[in-house]
Amino acid sequence: MRYKDFKYDISGALWSSPAKTEAVYSRVDTPLGEVTLLRGPSSTRTPVALADAWEDWVVTLTGVAEVKVRDLGVPLYAGRKRLESGAEGELNGTEFSIRTHSSLRRSARIIAFDGLGITFTVRRLKIYVHEGDNCVATAVAGDWDIVTPSAAGIMSICLFVWADMAYFLRTPFFRIL
Repeated sequence: MRYKDFKYDISGALWSSPAKTEAVYSRVDTPLGEVTLLRGPSSTRTPVALADAWEDWVVTLTGVAEVKVRDLGVPLYAGRKRLESGAEGELNGTEFSIRTHSSLRRSARIIAFDGLGITFTVRRLKIYVHEGDNCVATAVAGDWDIVTPSAAGIMSICLFVWADMAYFLRTPFFRIL
């Protein structure tokens, strides 16, 4: 699976704009089947949610599983801001939270899907995806090598790419340039 395999059903300008209605925004073919991203306005109707354009995302692996992430921001700036404080979702009824931590030390940078046991880390410019103690996938320069595909692993990788979570695994110095 490569970054170029992610097919966007909308233009680039609409990708980084708030979703006004529920619609399919992207899809990708994976070893377990097609994964689809459905974005829609958030069910949370607070002033902060409206101002920051929170959205509800549904990632579906055809016929196998469905991940619902509530109150995620629009990709890029608003999404990063929301992920810094964490996000919550569910995989087929199992609750989980997304926690990010960025640091000057590369070994301290992590993205964790608490409740699913999936973590993303970076070592020597390579992204590692761990499910429990097992490394299930690696990525170098956008090329994903999925060793042991599971529904939760595949869907978390897709969510990682679509929400641009790699931002948290990069050095914080790039943010001030």
